[in-house]
Amino acid sequence: MRSLQAFTKEVDDIALAVSQLREGIDTSLLMSNTCGIVFCGFEPDMEELVQKLKEVFDFPFFGCTGIGVLSTEGYSQSSISLLVLTADDVSFSIGMTRDIEGADDICAFADTYNECAAPLCDKAKLIFTYVPWLTNVTFDDIVSLLDKESGQVPVYGGIASDGWTFDSTYVFTNEGVSQNRGVMMVVSGNVRPIFTIEHSTTLTTNLHKTVTKAEGTVVYELDGRPVTDFIREMGLITDKTQVILDFLGTPFLATQKTSDGDEIDTLRCLGVIDHENHSCGYIGRIDEGSELNMVLISKEDIEASVKMAFDEILEKISQSGDYAYSSIFCSSCAARYCLLVADKNAEGRAYEGRLPEGLNVQGVYIYGEFCPAKGKKNGRLYNVLSNETFTILAI
Repeated sequence: MRSLQAFTKEVDDIALAVSQLREGIDTSLLMSNTCGIVFCGFEPDMEELVQKLKEVFDFPFFGCTGIGVLSTEGYSQSSISLLVLTADDVSFSIGMTRDIEGADDICAFADTYNECAAPLCDKAKLIFTYVPWLTNVTFDDIVSLLDKESGQVPVYGGIASDGWTFDSTYVFTNEGVSQNRGVMMVVSGNVRPIFTIEHSTTLTTNLHKTVTKAEGTVVYELDGRPVTDFIREMGLITDKTQVILDFLGTPFLATQKTSDGDEIDTLRCLGVIDHENHSCGYIGRIDEGSELNMVLISKEDIEASVKMAFDEILEKISQSGDYAYSSIFCSSCAARYCLLVADKNAEGRAYEGRLPEGLNVQGVYIYGEFCPAKGKKNGRLYNVLSNETFTILAI
């Protein structure tokens, strides 16, 4: 498999932007199976962007918006990055779900997975999926459903982002643009995905408790007491209800049990404090019996974690033997983006001058990351949703 990349900082004149993307892709290098992955800022006219891409490129594509974009050249904000995958021995199948209006519609992801997998001549090896910000579903349920329906095929992707308004998150394929559907690509054939995930935490707090009452993404009690009691004791209580921006630097590390008795760590961002029932709502499920620990994240932690992630993935690539990796996909949490303050290219610098010839980077800052995480006991990979993490997929 080979990857080709084109990039533009033009987001106002869409015709010009797509023309620049077209000039950056040498179509004479395309093989029998080809697809495109597009990450872009939330500023462009998305309908026009998709239409112009369809006019210029004759292969299927999918993508999402993000508050920032990472490419082989590093970080950029208002921009569009196109990565083209092409191969003779790898197949790609892209689809979009029907409208997701509530929790009962989550089954649409299973339907779309099966529709995408059906025409493939080999078993699925990898699932990409991106969703807009949806207020009526639990994002973990999407990952869990795809894990079950596919027989534990790795799931990579996440939740599209915007400028923290949560009303301009888009996903798209060459078939259209949506704010209430999911997009998906199923990959089969000669592909060997490898992953790494870094949580960026070096400092913990005294809030390390057991979840004794919870439902879905809402935690009511820790060690038998209202969770807000502990937030207050930490000196972090606020009169506000929507608190996601207030707690970006103090996420919660949840150690949760898997169905086979292992344990995995996932970061959870606090989004809502309900002052009437003294509960806390998180971006992501937290089960009863989990260990919950408030942690601290700094700019230095973020820089160190992304370097560790690239150290690990580049080491794995160097040991790949007869398989040649061509693409690194990154998902970094929009919270990390904010914590980088003025130095937004801190994560981009982690791979500057380090990429082997022919290896491209395609990344986006999003509101939640789908990526397999390693169990603490058996080392097996489990498909999970995380917040405030840096994830990498290499193929």
